[in-house]
Amino acid sequence: MRHIIIPGALPNIFTGLQIAMGAAWFSLAAGEMIAAQYGLGFMIFESYNLIQFPTIVIGMATLGIAGYISSAIIRAMGNKLMRWRVQGFGMGS
Repeated sequence: MRHIIIPGALPNIFTGLQIAMGAAWFSLAAGEMIAAQYGLGFMIFESYNLIQFPTIVIGMATLGIAGYISSAIIRAMGNKLMRWRVQGFGMGS
């Protein structure tokens, strides 16, 4: 189990974690747009209502950067735990 099944499932697990992180960021922003008084989603929606396009773009860029950083952390953890896979594909040292 520890030597074959879990290492074989790790690539799929980390792919699922990255997808789930993206869905979590979108859900958080959507929830803030609907029912919050503060937060990034609220700021984007309020800026939309007030026709403040630069603030909308800044909020969306911030959301994208936060999503990319959290996804990069998951990817780095996956590469650390699956060194055999990274070395096999020639992606790292």
